Amino acid sequence: MARLTSTPSFIGTYGPVTVYFMFGKYYMRSRSSLTGKRVKKDPAFRKTMQYAALLAKASPIALKVYALVPLQYKKHKLRCKITGEVMTWLRYGWSATDIMEYLSNKYVGVQLPEEAPATVLRPSYRRARPSVGPAAKGLFKNIPAERPSFELLQWRRRDKQFRRKDHKENYTRYTNAPIFQLDP
Repeated sequence: MARLTSTPSFIGTYGPVTVYFMFGKYYMRSRSSLTGKRVKKDPAFRKTMQYAALLAKASPIALKVYALVPLQYKKHKLRCKITGEVMTWLRYGWSATDIMEYLSNKYVGVQLPEEAPATVLRPSYRRARPSVGPAAKGLFKNIPAERPSFELLQWRRRDKQFRRKDHKENYTRYTNAPIFQLDP
């Protein structure tokens, strides 16, 4: 990442470089090879998509709880905190009504009315997106992770010890080396 001293002619990605503005300065870096299509399809990003699906469920619930919070306490930080808690309780298998009851008691201090007033929302103008598909169904089942074999754990331990020892040798070799040498 290089810091630019002058104002660039463009901001964004053009060819192999990306120019952006951060903390009052312009920076340039090489273009990322990561695309949205790869993040959605690649098994390496499976967990990312699982948490995105969970956030999609948690956000509307958190919004309903946040709407009950008095105006003087409403902050972006609080909304993020509520959303995080909703995600946690969804992972534990709580229902949406249980979560709303618990969080409204915690943040608002009042019981939810039996029949909540109807809220009229404006229609969404976003284009329809394809669903995540069968990969997102049943993401958070309680399946225990496989324990690595004893041999693998032993190899990891030995490799870690070897790297530490090698690092110490290299470090002492360079720190004990003379800064300059006089010709005899």
